[in-house]
Amino acid sequence: MSQKHRYFPALMIVLIFTFSFLVTQAQSNDLAATLEVLDAGVEVQRVNTANWIPVQVEAIVGVGDLIRTDATGRARITFFSDGIDTELTPDTEYRIVRFESTGESSFNLSVEVIAGQTIQRIGRALDANSNYDVSTPAMSLTARGTAFTIRVEDSGRSGMLVTEGEVEATGEEETTAQVPAQFGIRGGVNGTLSDVVRAATFDELDSALDGCSATVTTLDDVSINIRQGPNREAEVIGLISAEDINRFFGVTESGSWYRITFEGGFGWILSSTAVIEEGCPGLRQFTDDYLEGQATDPDPAEAEATPEATPEA
Repeated sequence: MSQKHRYFPALMIVLIFTFSFLVTQAQSNDLAATLEVLDAGVEVQRVNTANWIPVQVEAIVGVGDLIRTDATGRARITFFSDGIDTELTPDTEYRIVRFESTGESSFNLSVEVIAGQTIQRIGRALDANSNYDVSTPAMSLTARGTAFTIRVEDSGRSGMLVTEGEVEATGEEETTAQVPAQFGIRGGVNGTLSDVVRAATFDELDSALDGCSATVTTLDDVSINIRQGPNREAEVIGLISAEDINRFFGVTESGSWYRITFEGGFGWILSSTAVIEEGCPGLRQFTDDYLEGQATDPDPAEAEATPEATPEA
């Protein structure tokens, strides 16, 4: 064997070792999380694999892994021991997209809620070099030092409720909204963001945005004034008969004035005979001096909403 050929296998070994070392170094910043089974019915699909693996008690998960729960399964994914975790409720699918260290105590964490409902808890304040992002089929969310819940429906429509701190929601064309504690938002499948509304449950979020069925009666067959705002001094923008009113989209804090849809937007009627469907979680409340078309940001100390959006979002 020539001297050239004798050195070739040795060179190959060196190259393979060097390549393996570089791969290991490139992956050294990737962090792992702990998956804990809370209720049986949890599976993991490892990155670049096709099979789902049942998890009975606990497992380590990392970037690219898919985690799902069945109709009875619940799981908790813990990213750091000091209180950054996500709980997966039944019928949920979730992916870790990015999880890397950017410094001694800094990190980038990106996850995806594909379907179902998750509860995010961040038990420590994130420094300026840390990022925690969550994507859904309808919107993206950025959080700092907060707790919030995400719901993704079968259609892809996504909702989010904040219980602590603040979360920034981003929709189509980089439209954004700041969502403070005790408020919620929805993202439509077309990327539009709803108003930011006060809500503590998803039922409350839906009724605030979608309204509740209602009926109005009048003593005579007369039309009801539709005003731009909930007071007698507001401009009359149209008329409507009682039988044409079947849904309310809001009520004033003092009651009696109700928000209805009118000509592609909203208007207000005064009624003392209104009956709202039993079981309505609650109509969205507006201040007595509210005027359609005005843009107001949610105030954590007070209530109400951001720029107008369609009820379908």
